[in-house]
Amino acid sequence: MRIRAGILALFAAVNGQLTAAEWNQFRGPNGSGVATAKPPVKIDPAKPTWKVPVPVGHSSPVLWGGKIFLTGVVEGRMATLAYEAATGNRLWVRKAPEVPLERVHQASSHAAPTPVVDADRLFVYFGSFGLICYDHAGKELWQKKLPVPRTLYGTSSSPIGYGKHLILVLDDDNNLPRSRLSRSKVVAFNKADGETAWETARPFHRSGWSTPVVWKQESGDELVVLGNGALRGYALPSGRERWHVTGFSRETISAPIIGDGVVYASASRRGGGGNEKVDPEPFWKSVIHFDANKDGKLQRKEMTGHFTFPFRPELPYGHPGYGMPLPKDPRQRARRLDGIFGWMDKNRDGVWTREEFVGNFGHGSGKPLLIAVKPGGRGDITGSHLAWEYNRGIAEIPTPLAHGGRIYYVRSGGILTALRAATGKPLYSERLGASGQYSASPILANGHLYLASEPGQITIVQAGDELNIVHRVKLGDRIHVTPAMDENTIYVRSEKHLWAFKRP
Repeated sequence: MRIRAGILALFAAVNGQLTAAEWNQFRGPNGSGVATAKPPVKIDPAKPTWKVPVPVGHSSPVLWGGKIFLTGVVEGRMATLAYEAATGNRLWVRKAPEVPLERVHQASSHAAPTPVVDADRLFVYFGSFGLICYDHAGKELWQKKLPVPRTLYGTSSSPIGYGKHLILVLDDDNNLPRSRLSRSKVVAFNKADGETAWETARPFHRSGWSTPVVWKQESGDELVVLGNGALRGYALPSGRERWHVTGFSRETISAPIIGDGVVYASASRRGGGGNEKVDPEPFWKSVIHFDANKDGKLQRKEMTGHFTFPFRPELPYGHPGYGMPLPKDPRQRARRLDGIFGWMDKNRDGVWTREEFVGNFGHGSGKPLLIAVKPGGRGDITGSHLAWEYNRGIAEIPTPLAHGGRIYYVRSGGILTALRAATGKPLYSERLGASGQYSASPILANGHLYLASEPGQITIVQAGDELNIVHRVKLGDRIHVTPAMDENTIYVRSEKHLWAFKRP
């Protein structure tokens, strides 16, 4: 019986689903998104257990010892806040040092990385400052100023804990001094004092937004990091690179996950395209909307107002996720638009035609990709250790979820896909009846998936081989971040409030 218990404990650890574990980091224990909790399967926004206002921020709540921790922006300052889980009463707020704030996309936040907490300490990371460590009562234990990464949209990769170390991926568009190589790196800090334990360079990676995961194996633990162009595995505790898989796009946002001894990782095309083949027609219809003289062509001088190159033509003009971000400064904006126009005007005749646009259409290197990676690889394992790959309807921001021999993921538009985890074969891909953008990742408890859209609709789905929606409700406030859970309550951070819904 002792042997059997040990095997079961090891199986739970490998899959990142630790019995009775606290929801201590982004997406809970080892980032799995899976809990042994039993929160309610029906939610009434008119009757929350409690509801309290929270500052603006995109970090997810984390839990430990009856306390909830999150970050936000308070009076123009980055801040860390603690609440009592039973009542929602705010226990304390601590502002970070006052520093210039990094430039972030209007759809993001200066408080986007999720904290990580253990039995003694709370760790928060702000791209504009660095790391700060508190005890659970809000006493600052140490702080570590870090270089501000230059990114496309702002910092959002979250720190994770591993033994006595705190691990942080610092992918960056800045180069090393007198070099064309990136200063990107992954760093392990001592939890006790914030000093660097080890760091490993990632010179071929640029800014990314994915949070790493620990992969426990018989041959030794590995840190798995998804970055633009490649997924990499690093030996723990040394940080030495062991293997990599190529083929991913420029923009990698979702986190890798572990299930059944396999690591799964996904990324859409740049701009959110989820399919390997992209129809250029919706993109052309979107840009030709700006054809002021209605001659069926687009001139540079017609690129006015909300014009930018569309990434998601289904969104309204001016929506923060619609297209390529452009500088606010008029001169810089004009130069960027000149570059966009010249990129597509290959024959230099001063206009875009439909034929030219369709013929030259492309979204850069990489393809939408969801892969399953087998253990034991060394070096470039792209051709040797992939159990399978899938290229249809891949989500852009939400992280997939592995449970019960299935992989689930939700993409914008409200489309939930389930695959057979062992083979990658699709079980279903269906609409939830809850449209809009999706930034929050799926979480699962008590055999049910919890899915939240940016417009604020929560859908609860019974896990299984077929789509079975058991509940759907509009919260009445926008949701950008992944909820958290304890043994009987789900905690939802919306744009303006933190909500608790407890099982009766």
